Amino acid sequence: MGGILLTLLLLVLLVPCLSYALFLAESRRSGHLEVLRREFGGAARPVLRGFASALAEITLLLATYPLGFLPCWQRRSRAPAVLLVHGLYHNHAAWVLFRRRLLRAGFSHLRSVCYNSFGPAFPDLVERVVQAVLALSAEQPDHRVALVGHSLGGLLLRAAVCDPRLAGKASCLLTLGTPHHGSTLARLALGRLGRSLRPESGLFAELERLREPLGLPRLALVSPVDNMVLPAANLLPPPGWERAQVPPMGHVAMLYRPEPARLAADFLRKHAV
Repeated sequence: MGGILLTLLLLVLLVPCLSYALFLAESRRSGHLEVLRREFGGAARPVLRGFASALAEITLLLATYPLGFLPCWQRRSRAPAVLLVHGLYHNHAAWVLFRRRLLRAGFSHLRSVCYNSFGPAFPDLVERVVQAVLALSAEQPDHRVALVGHSLGGLLLRAAVCDPRLAGKASCLLTLGTPHHGSTLARLALGRLGRSLRPESGLFAELERLREPLGLPRLALVSPVDNMVLPAANLLPPPGWERAQVPPMGHVAMLYRPEPARLAADFLRKHAV
């Protein structure tokens, strides 16, 4: 038991320390530290805020992760549906707090797509998302489906909305901390799916070739100190998207902190129909 606790403690400390060390090195090379200095009057405070949130987020992730082994939750109502897609190495427990905040904001019809990060390839997961949207659309033919994805989940949704079967079935698309142009940190990833997120991967050339639906409202939420998407410029969405910056916080903290959920609820109020 003591060995397990020690391993968990080392993990809690190692991941934030390593990821923010790489963030600082990459941000110095890319000039992002200068951006932080101009915007926040110095780089130390936002980076420390991000590091502190990363320590908290990995503790919360480890505490809630076992919930993901329970059956995927499904909550139905007559309200427009919101489909949530988690990121790499996570499960539907990723949304435990985000979901509660959406419920309090009045979004009562929530679904989650769950997947194994070490099994299917990216196209297989896109098909799973497409089928989930089609099922929701069949349940509520008078409503379109609002789409929300964290990290890799945002890329899956970007690809899914380009499928002709979903024409006119999505009301809006929101991403949180999505590596729209990949992440150099993915070179250290475990598994085929994780390594496909490298910037030089063919996945991003394929995404660039897709034609995203005209008129679909799209918003990317980004943190100025995201510790998993490197360099920071790779968070920027393609042309035609809106972008909003959340306060300094770590990559996974976007799922747990109230500010991203508030911005998401504001966006969904405008576009979920």
